[in-house]
Amino acid sequence: MQTDIQRIAECGPIRVWSLVVTIMGDLCQSPDTCIPGKTLGDLVGRLGITNQALRVALHRLRRDGWIQTVREGRTSNYFLSDRGRELTLAVRDQIYHPAPPTDTTVWLVMAPQTMPANDFSENLPDESVALSPRVALIAEKPDPSEDYLILPFAPHTLPQWAALAVAPEELQREFSDLRDAVALVLDRPDPASLTDRTALRLVILHHWRRLVLRQSGLADLVLPADWPGTLARDSVQAALKRYPRPDPEALNRECGQETRF
Repeated sequence: MQTDIQRIAECGPIRVWSLVVTIMGDLCQSPDTCIPGKTLGDLVGRLGITNQALRVALHRLRRDGWIQTVREGRTSNYFLSDRGRELTLAVRDQIYHPAPPTDTTVWLVMAPQTMPANDFSENLPDESVALSPRVALIAEKPDPSEDYLILPFAPHTLPQWAALAVAPEELQREFSDLRDAVALVLDRPDPASLTDRTALRLVILHHWRRLVLRQSGLADLVLPADWPGTLARDSVQAALKRYPRPDPEALNRECGQETRF
């Protein structure tokens, strides 16, 4: 089973602080839900992360206002802060939704040659992809007072150069790698240990979160239905269903007595 966890872990770089955000965002579903330090240490330890690296990550997350710590004797319990919960909820649909959106209109926007390219770029909304210095795809119709040529955009196919502008080759390759690794794991027997099953769920979820938050929201709207991001989503959703979110008390009992962080 450790081989399966490691196979997924090697799908891309893992920043420990970001992994902790993934874990707490997934397991702390209510404001009063916490993760004991020993449980957290056992989970990240299965990915080869040391207690020292975890301590550094927790210090950073406390400093940056993501988490709070409550001590009970020798036990350290970790909660998402209000800010951490707000930031986590803001991207929850993007990470967990089983299907990409299909009801958003995409617009092709062209600025006049007299407009400085920097001005055009600075005025683009977050969900946009520049195709050239004064041409972009956006997911919301711009202010009609701007001197733009605005057209609804719904192509059957995109030329390769435009597809790569929406989803760069490296990102597509990482989606494919994740999908392939998850497919291999799903062909194997389930881990016997709840902690192992949870660690497998979380490392799959973390790499999916890492990639989908780098992805333009336009990708699922303008790329083919079988582009690597959609195929990876299908594999990840199958894994999350097979390895459901654990009962916190059962997970904590299996992980045992708390140690300090």
